[in-house]
Amino acid sequence: MRSSFKDIADNLEDALENVAHSLRTAAESLSGDASDAVSRAAADVTRASDSVRKYATASGKKAAHEVQEHPLATVAIIAAAAALVAFIVASRREK
Repeated sequence: MRSSFKDIADNLEDALENVAHSLRTAAESLSGDASDAVSRAAADVTRASDSVRKYATASGKKAAHEVQEHPLATVAIIAAAAALVAFIVASRREK
């Protein structure tokens, strides 16, 4: 589970870094105020990327800890969710 959260965080961070790079590239071709605005946007995206990565990592660690601490509750929640999905799918097929 932890690797899934890490993969999501890494993919999102990569995407945000690509956006920041594109913004920096665009800023180089602009002049004056527009260039400054795009540069600030690139810096904001980079900061957001860092925040998202930290949040996702912390959330993944917390989720992994909760699963280890409460394995039976985790199984019960997963079973209830699966039953709910099965019920929804079955009710849609009847229509």
